[in-house]
Amino acid sequence: MNDIQKNRMKQIRRESREDYLEAMLLLQEQMEEIRSSDLAAYMGFSRASVSQAVLSLEKEGFLVMDEKYCLHLTEEGSVMAKDTYRKHTYFEKNLLLADIDPLTADREARRLGHAISLKSFEKIAASGMQKEEALYRDEKTDSKA
Repeated sequence: MNDIQKNRMKQIRRESREDYLEAMLLLQEQMEEIRSSDLAAYMGFSRASVSQAVLSLEKEGFLVMDEKYCLHLTEEGSVMAKDTYRKHTYFEKNLLLADIDPLTADREARRLGHAISLKSFEKIAASGMQKEEALYRDEKTDSKA
């Protein structure tokens, strides 16, 4: 396997990890106890695939499985899940505002979130908020005139 293939495999693993952690975060809002079968049903994957991913995520320190086979995000897993979710929702919101259909917006927001580093995302999000605040100030000023 050459370097390009190795880098692509790393990227695929990172994207998969982010998807699983984001799914865990969203499931935590809906359920008190999450098992691999719940994660499989939510993501539409086979239980065998999810079991393999859970073992890998546990080994990497992103989640733990308790004695009742319930899954829990670690601190590191929770941080990564929240960062992934923030990127996804930010891009999805902006795509929807651009009148992109919801299914496409969700799919493309996920891809955009994977493609951009957290550092770059933070800068884009901060820049967008500054522009929104400026527009809001301009609108307030215009309405007073």
